[in-house]
Amino acid sequence: MFRSLINYIFPPKCFACNNFTNDRDGICASCWKKCKFISKPFCLVCCKKFEVSFAGGVDVCDVCLFSRSKIDSVRALLEFSPEIKGLVHNFKYNDKTVLGKFFARLIFNNFAEEFKDVDFIVPVPMHKIKRLWRGYNPPQVLAYALGKFINKPVIPDLLIKKSLTKTQVGLNKKERAKNLQGSLEVNEKFDLNSKVVLLVDDVVTTGATSNECAKLLKNRKAAAVKLVAIAKR
Repeated sequence: MFRSLINYIFPPKCFACNNFTNDRDGICASCWKKCKFISKPFCLVCCKKFEVSFAGGVDVCDVCLFSRSKIDSVRALLEFSPEIKGLVHNFKYNDKTVLGKFFARLIFNNFAEEFKDVDFIVPVPMHKIKRLWRGYNPPQVLAYALGKFINKPVIPDLLIKKSLTKTQVGLNKKERAKNLQGSLEVNEKFDLNSKVVLLVDDVVTTGATSNECAKLLKNRKAAAVKLVAIAKR
């Protein structure tokens, strides 16, 4: 009754287009139809979408066959299309943290089976100055929401961004990796020996940040590092 009254006085709006919707925690039917979910067939390592299904059950792309990525698997919910750019932007920059629950629910519905062996969840870290300026760390918001769905503990300070780096926007993969060098560290008070870590990010572009995080975690004897994100460019 009370919720119905609130919705009548303050009708919920879509977090993507700002039009009215029936869901206070999500998006309208029109924007929902525009979402391009990443579904099989895709590369089981990097989550690159295959245009067609290959005979013989090919499930790894040519890049991942020969790469040295430290990430064992990537799972992304959506293609980073122009239609969902505003939705992700609102979550990352415009204080629409309620979208964390919305995205987490969809991630759980799509990938829950793949997270059963995870020991704990770790968000990609943000430097304290950048966090102070923005007010929150989007991957951490998503990590806590996802932790409630899959019933796994979240360790927000396992990875630490110890130095402030310039923005990764506009940099290629090599430049991004160089920009990150020496800026991250693992909190030594946590035991990672033989643990499976679920790393959480908002958008995967080149994978340079997540790969650097995974490298540090595996240097501390983590058995595997899986990555989950809202979208993949």
